[in-house]
Amino acid sequence: MKRFISLTLLLVMWALPSSAHSSLVSAVPSAESTVMDFPMEVVLNFNEELMIVGDANPNKIEVFDSEGALVSGATVVKGASAAAPVGIVGNGAFTVKYRVVSKDGHVVEGSYGFNVESPIAIATPMPISAPEPAEDGANLLVRLVELLVIAGLGYVVFISLRKANSLFGSRPR
Repeated sequence: MKRFISLTLLLVMWALPSSAHSSLVSAVPSAESTVMDFPMEVVLNFNEELMIVGDANPNKIEVFDSEGALVSGATVVKGASAAAPVGIVGNGAFTVKYRVVSKDGHVVEGSYGFNVESPIAIATPMPISAPEPAEDGANLLVRLVELLVIAGLGYVVFISLRKANSLFGSRPR
């Protein structure tokens, strides 16, 4: 009889759901993978739904490039999935760091890497400078006055040289 009770208790305990912590089931891009296209987002799927507290989102996915610059945006949670948009424009190694809270309140943290090796690498964009402003009325007036002063000085020099030649006359050679 003791065996029967022990076996029954063992079967009942085995059938009860376990209280394991949430864990990462899959990721896109996957861990340690090499992708050929620039990903638009990183999606992490867990085995339990993730917690949202009102409007606050305690879940975070961050993606860093090889120089440590953050290339991801705000994390969005839907059920057991979390996603973050990324702005990857070049080839290289990237690191995904995540911290999520499952519905039962357990915090799960982790990280993994992936590589981008696209044949169509986008060069680092040049910083966009503001276009030079067009000449306005005040600027044009200054330029006109400068031109008139230079022309006036040229005229004075020309007249002075002409008078000097007429006073001394031309010498025959």
